[in-house]
Amino acid sequence: LYDWTTGVQVPHFHYHYLGFDDNSLQKEVAEMFTLLCPDELYETSPHLAPTSPRQVRPKKRVGIISSLIGGDEPHGLLVQPVVRDLKNIFDFFIISVGSKQPSQEFYKITNGNVFNTGYNEMETKQTLHSLELDCLIFLEAMNTAQLYFLGFQRFAEVQVLIMGAPVTSGIETFDYFLSGDLLEHPYRTQLKSDHYTEQVVLFDGQAISFPDSQHHLPQDVALAAGDAHSNITALEQMSLLQKQQNTHLFLCFQNIVKIQPRFDHVLIDILQADPKAHIILQASRHAAQTSSLSNRLKKTLQERLCGYTSLQNCPTESFQSRIHFIARIPSDQMIEFLQRSGTSSVVLQPFPFDGSKTTSDALNAGIPIVTFPQTNLRGRMTSALLRAMFADDVPNDIAMCCIANSISEYVSKALRLTSDLQFRSQVSAAIQKQSHRIFNNKSVSLEWAKFLSRALEQRISDQELEYEIGFGDKDKHYRSFSAKAIEKDQRDWRE
Repeated sequence: LYDWTTGVQVPHFHYHYLGFDDNSLQKEVAEMFTLLCPDELYETSPHLAPTSPRQVRPKKRVGIISSLIGGDEPHGLLVQPVVRDLKNIFDFFIISVGSKQPSQEFYKITNGNVFNTGYNEMETKQTLHSLELDCLIFLEAMNTAQLYFLGFQRFAEVQVLIMGAPVTSGIETFDYFLSGDLLEHPYRTQLKSDHYTEQVVLFDGQAISFPDSQHHLPQDVALAAGDAHSNITALEQMSLLQKQQNTHLFLCFQNIVKIQPRFDHVLIDILQADPKAHIILQASRHAAQTSSLSNRLKKTLQERLCGYTSLQNCPTESFQSRIHFIARIPSDQMIEFLQRSGTSSVVLQPFPFDGSKTTSDALNAGIPIVTFPQTNLRGRMTSALLRAMFADDVPNDIAMCCIANSISEYVSKALRLTSDLQFRSQVSAAIQKQSHRIFNNKSVSLEWAKFLSRALEQRISDQELEYEIGFGDKDKHYRSFSAKAIEKDQRDWRE
């Protein structure tokens, strides 16, 4: 396999939406490509050769590479506050591959150290070689073949994978995987198998943070919607649904591939328990995917209502009519879309794979969001943000309003948040008061600074790092409550 980027095209990412332990699969796939690909796959940058003279620079050079770093893509937004806070400590270089254009904010905070190499793998490699990096951070490794195979090569002494695509790589040249205490199972090391092939670094606190000000590039509504585009916009459809009397809206506006069969039953439980319930799902850009999920939901409804023997004549119309597929909308309209859902609405995060950006959007809009934390990182992002937001000064029933410990509890919490308007109002008010904590969180930047300085063997004390990033007393106060949250997790798990 000599032309691996075009020969493979798309890595095996969609498997991970099923929520299984990926360690062994990832290692076996990586070993397969080790056998299939020639030695050129395993290049090492010239500046890392033992005979190469090492340049001494005032600051260590840190590269960040991604195919999803442009505009309002969540992967780029995850590191934008970090780069801004640490730019006086490290020299950052942004390498964007694929079709996405890096945001103007990255040009500003890196003094123009931004490289857009598109789909040209040779240009990307030459750029990485020329930068002579001390550390290279992959925001994801599984979304494109180009990034996946670049991960087999050594461009820096320290190579890091983070939670942009929250699964392990199986590739030996990744030294670290960055996660967080709240993002992992409280007794991860005592589970039967380790999910990661890399050495895991657990950040204290919420570990992920988004900028509070996000500059969304103008997007074509028809392009965002794909096959689901219609003359009635998603915003107009939401307004029409909200105006219907006595409707409770349950929004699961996630990529359709995250709606797994286990979650189908949650949606049906809600429809059966609440005759006023309407389920809002995001239609795929591809009509065939939407049709496949719609048919699967119909079949599951038939099996639940009529058993396996009477599927043909099973009346499901009254339930199906309350499931709505709305076209994907541009990111710059998401907050308004959520706010139009009214006061009898709740956002549903699917499992076993939830989301971080969609969570921040819901909380930014003041809408409650229900989640069922799973064992692995990919199913714990929402709960981490909720727990960081409600770290203190919030009554326990509000703090735990949206985090379920079982499927039945997930359903009951979702139902309460749409039917008990007084409780929902209290939750929404608490979200609006506390949600600022999850944006531009200095604790996240401090954890990054501590990791990079130690991994790159820079002698900078924690006190110096706190001073450089402006880490104040209020930030220390929030961090102490995050530590208590971890202790509570461990106690609950033991019990």
